[in-house]
Amino acid sequence: MELALPAILFTFFPGVLLGSEVLPTDSDSPSTTTGRRSIDLDSVCGRPRTSGRIVSGQDAQLGRWPWQVSVRENGAHVCGGSLIAEDWVLTAAHCFNQGQSLSIYTVLLGTISSYPEDNEPKELRAVAQFIKHPSYSADEHSSGDIALVQLASPISFNDYMLPVCLPKPGDPLDPGTMCWVTGWGHIGTNQPLPPPFTLQELQVPLIDAETCNTYYQENSIPGTEPVILEGMLCAGFQEGKKDACNGDSGGPLVCDINDVWIQAGVVSWGSDCALFKRPGVYTNVSVYISWIQNTMWNLPMEGRGFSPSLSGTPLLGLLLFLTSLSSAFFLLGP
Repeated sequence: MELALPAILFTFFPGVLLGSEVLPTDSDSPSTTTGRRSIDLDSVCGRPRTSGRIVSGQDAQLGRWPWQVSVRENGAHVCGGSLIAEDWVLTAAHCFNQGQSLSIYTVLLGTISSYPEDNEPKELRAVAQFIKHPSYSADEHSSGDIALVQLASPISFNDYMLPVCLPKPGDPLDPGTMCWVTGWGHIGTNQPLPPPFTLQELQVPLIDAETCNTYYQENSIPGTEPVILEGMLCAGFQEGKKDACNGDSGGPLVCDINDVWIQAGVVSWGSDCALFKRPGVYTNVSVYISWIQNTMWNLPMEGRGFSPSLSGTPLLGLLLFLTSLSSAFFLLGP
């Protein structure tokens, strides 16, 4: 009789157990729902409405990278991130301190300055939850350095806030592909980005894992274990001089594929900044697509991680009645 209550509820009120929204099942065509409005992310992602053309990088133009966000701790910029849906941001797992309260974190969107003036366009959102990939550990250079941040309230897409596209099987993200990394990090070792703190952009080529691993093992302690692990990718130059740096962590590495911007990597780690044969190491987003989509779309849009609440609904009384009825049959059963 223990199964009677779920069976009754599912028969007459399937939304009680499954949540009140029908979630997309086609992982290749995700959509996000805000109220009654459904948006096909594939139709809007990776297409900035402003065109025009980091260490040895250059200032970005407003609207050029509309998915770029600043992850902030107590109001100070600590990491980058990328908008991938109306209420989801992709970043690095190491950007959040597990021991800290979520209340000290916010996400700044819609700006090219990490400290914009009052009259400049921007949006600030509280963080509802932070989900690290389960394989990530605090050990140095861990794999799985990727995380999802759910915003406390969704944003509305506009010229300055648009999602980046996530990679799909078959996307030509091959070694040598020229991509762009963006961020508000240091412009050199121990050289913070100066005011007005304008977002920096830098073009870098993808490097195959074998070559990158060879670079990192040169002039270091010999070992049989690879430095570049599965789930990592590299981008940069053998000679160094141009690279992401401290404060760029969590930010996007994006590639223009058929006039659509695809996020290939998440800034993860490196050996200082822009050194010879020490290119930037990124989390390979394509390796974690299933985890990203399962985390975002296979949970209810409201109350993720919690049981659906019936408080204040007309079903509450029925639920309580059926619960007591189920208990009675259980106690009186054979």
